Amino acid sequence: MPLQWTGQVTLHIVDTMEEAVVRGQDLELIQAGLRIINDDEVLHEFVYRYDDPRFELVINAAVEKSNVVIDPPLLDVKGGTEIEERANTLAATFHHDPDIDDEPLTPVSSN
Repeated sequence: MPLQWTGQVTLHIVDTMEEAVVRGQDLELIQAGLRIINDDEVLHEFVYRYDDPRFELVINAAVEKSNVVIDPPLLDVKGGTEIEERANTLAATFHHDPDIDDEPLTPVSSN
């Protein structure tokens, strides 16, 4: 199950003196996976992206034991525009369903 986002990242576009606001619910899930740590512990990993003509914002997040850890946003500026991060209030929750979220992506064969 994907993360449920709240909050936003506010960016300052230096050249035009405007602000760009990236809302959590506007992030696009690019990649999701799980890593089995041991018999009863699984790490869920996510990569989200927001694409704008002036920049691309990438957010990596991981969930371990219902605790969501969000890495600082990665900002890829396009076209030489100078952009600064002004504020980041992003938060995420993960509603864990073991029957769906912890299933292997490919079947395990006993052969």
